[in-house]
Amino acid sequence: MLLDQEALAKSSEMHPEVLEGTLQMIGDAEAAITEEFKEIPMRDGYQSTIKIHRPTKPPASGSPVIVYYFGGGFIGGDMHQATAAARAWVRLFGATVVTPSYRLAPEHKFPTGQNDAWDSFKWVDEHAHELGADPKLGFIVAGASAGGVCASAIATHAIENPPRNTITGQYLCVPSIMDKEGCPDKFKPYFLALGHNKDAPILSADSLRSIADHTGADPRSPWRHPVYSKAPLLKQPPAYIQVDGMDPLRDDGLIWDEMLKEAGVKTKIDFYPGCPHAHFGFFPGIGITMKGISDQMVGVGWLLGKDISPEQGLGGLMPQAA
Repeated sequence: MLLDQEALAKSSEMHPEVLEGTLQMIGDAEAAITEEFKEIPMRDGYQSTIKIHRPTKPPASGSPVIVYYFGGGFIGGDMHQATAAARAWVRLFGATVVTPSYRLAPEHKFPTGQNDAWDSFKWVDEHAHELGADPKLGFIVAGASAGGVCASAIATHAIENPPRNTITGQYLCVPSIMDKEGCPDKFKPYFLALGHNKDAPILSADSLRSIADHTGADPRSPWRHPVYSKAPLLKQPPAYIQVDGMDPLRDDGLIWDEMLKEAGVKTKIDFYPGCPHAHFGFFPGIGITMKGISDQMVGVGWLLGKDISPEQGLGGLMPQAA
């Protein structure tokens, strides 16, 4: 691997347990996958780090691009969170996967994190060919939880602020899309998850209030709740959405899926009844976790026009023999 140790230390200094635990558990990538770090400029001159995962020998057909944003309520997490999934997408689809950093609250209030997310996306958009990728083969924005907010907000913002390359798909994992006020009137009677799951494990109503306090986010901004954007829904890219049933954000994903479908946007959704927020990141090894992970692989394949089985999806998590 081509690892810049200084950049690695910088990106992990707030959360050393991520590098200490997850990365050591999954080990180094095999020789067929190249991983490296690059510092890129944000609009205020800050140098942010992105992690790049790509085939060492790009496929003859070319390499699609996936930009994946980590979760953590805009107050935690880092770009190493998706390393296992990123490697799987490289193995399964020959993709170039970029996992950006973004600055976190409470040190960096809203909209700093979302600005960093957009600036990183724009850098990838403008430099994709330098990474050995071809966005015309697929250009996906993706993320989990807070990262799902970033992905949805970027897909929405790009409608009225077109990037050089067209976004061809969005993968939104347990995203926060709307609040009660922003939910369309016809769906308000079904926007009940915050009450149903106010005491849910992992993410509760109190947790969401604390996150709002720490980030200082404007709830009416489309960078916080994409539902407030004036961009026409019919121009949204196809969406793959995952939703957990025991999650105060449950109805965000379910209602957003209905809104997109009604607008004529292609969608695919997977729902996990009785599961708390981002369950597959907290309960390793159990059946519903493995289903959630295999669904991620199948869903991203669907966005790329690649039909794979759940078994193939899980197989993508395993290193390839030399």
